Amino acid sequence: MINSDGQNDPEISKFPAPEAREVTEKAHFMHPPRQPPKEPAFNLPPVVKTLCLINIIVFLGIAFFPELLTPEDIYALSFVPARYFNNQPLGFAGIFSPLTHLFIHASWAHLGLNISMLMAFGAGLEKKMGGRRLLLLYFISGLFGALLHTLLYPDMDVPMVGASGAISGLFGGVIMLMYMEGMMGQGYRKLIPFIVIWIGVSIFFGFFGVPGTDNPIAWTAHVGGFIGGLLLYKPVSRLKIQH
Repeated sequence: MINSDGQNDPEISKFPAPEAREVTEKAHFMHPPRQPPKEPAFNLPPVVKTLCLINIIVFLGIAFFPELLTPEDIYALSFVPARYFNNQPLGFAGIFSPLTHLFIHASWAHLGLNISMLMAFGAGLEKKMGGRRLLLLYFISGLFGALLHTLLYPDMDVPMVGASGAISGLFGGVIMLMYMEGMMGQGYRKLIPFIVIWIGVSIFFGFFGVPGTDNPIAWTAHVGGFIGGLLLYKPVSRLKIQH
């Protein structure tokens, strides 16, 4: 190139010669620039992903391999309030069914709805509070749901199954997280509409059912788990637990 004096300026870069351009183009073809990795369609954190897989595997096992879990086994793993008021030894069912019932579902629709809600509420919550804290909140919320169900229906011998109580607790945790992050303004009164709507919807479907299904809805588990999540999100999120 020529400078303003009409002289060649050695400081100005020249275009590469044809031979040099050919070498550069071949190198670019043989070693193309790396593309950034694509995000997976379901970018679920590990604990939520594991819970989803366990629920799916258990349901498939019950549906397609009935010899693995007999109806008596399923009844034992389900939550039955009357067990605790009939003067029988607690045994395995009485001790562990408040947790094992969370992994049993009554139908494909029941499973699909709970898995969808688990992914929706649990993914962001796990990224915020860590997998171990989320797992603790999940199980404690499930226990709250079983407790309220027992307090209101102590003589019921119909088994209760499903992760609805635990997942409702995660929704309660999401509400508290949004409140603590300042997304709802100041004052606990901002939480009242969400609480009223969730409890109202849970009671409505508990008494009138869900269209397309014949299985009754344990509204008590929904409400109990939701209350557990609301009350316990803050203390659980502050526990000194490694992620």
